[in-house]
Amino acid sequence: MCERSPLPTPVLVIVASGHGAVVGWPLVIPGDQPLVGLPLHKARKTLQVVREARVFSINLVRDAEKAYEIFGKPGERKLERWGKVAECKVLPCRRLGDASRVVECIYSHEVEVGDHVVVFCRAVASYGCGEYAVWDPCSK
Repeated sequence: MCERSPLPTPVLVIVASGHGAVVGWPLVIPGDQPLVGLPLHKARKTLQVVREARVFSINLVRDAEKAYEIFGKPGERKLERWGKVAECKVLPCRRLGDASRVVECIYSHEVEVGDHVVVFCRAVASYGCGEYAVWDPCSK
């Protein structure tokens, strides 16, 4: 098995209330308003921030190295360090201004799975089109 997963995943940066974090392996359930499931580790700050904010953006980015350097570990002023941040188009949230694709979400519910919580959100708006980074656990 390759590291902790046999599957590649897009590099997602979740932005909620001025906080950002890298997340992988989303679950997308199609529908009129798609449901997106994001696995967040129970011990991470991101889970608490998403629970409190209730609205957030999912950002697909081109530069995986930069995303991991800024959002892949604990730290402050992550959005400032990224540099390009904008207001979301529909929901009262922020997004990465140079993201290839953006999904604006409203928290729906969550399910505990081992040491993670899968947070489900309703995808209210999505926009952008272009290349985005994919992390392959077998590439190292």
